[in-house]
Amino acid sequence: MTESKQKKRAEKKGKPTKVQKEPKTTETAPRATVQEKIVYVGNKPVKNYVIACLTSFSSGSDNIILKARGRAICTAVDTAELLRRVFLKNAKLQSITISTEQVTREGNQKSNVSAIEITVTKP
Repeated sequence: MTESKQKKRAEKKGKPTKVQKEPKTTETAPRATVQEKIVYVGNKPVKNYVIACLTSFSSGSDNIILKARGRAICTAVDTAELLRRVFLKNAKLQSITISTEQVTREGNQKSNVSAIEITVTKP
């Protein structure tokens, strides 16, 4: 039934008109073949980050980047070594990047904080 017929019938009966909505179409962009996951390392125990990395690898990620700053750098290194030596024997460390970031603290004080990015790949 067309919309005009629906309106005419509704007007005769004294009811408000109902208009059918068109279904929405959603378009999805094609995904890249190489997936990269970033894991930010902080104050949690090392096992939490190892589990996060293992979950990412099992879901189809090829590369994982562990990012850490300041005191969390040693946790990121421990996570990468546990992945490589215990859980994924065939995992490789693709790259290790160290840097210094300038952070503004309370009172507009600027301080330098060390940062690291460790890229772990699964062949």
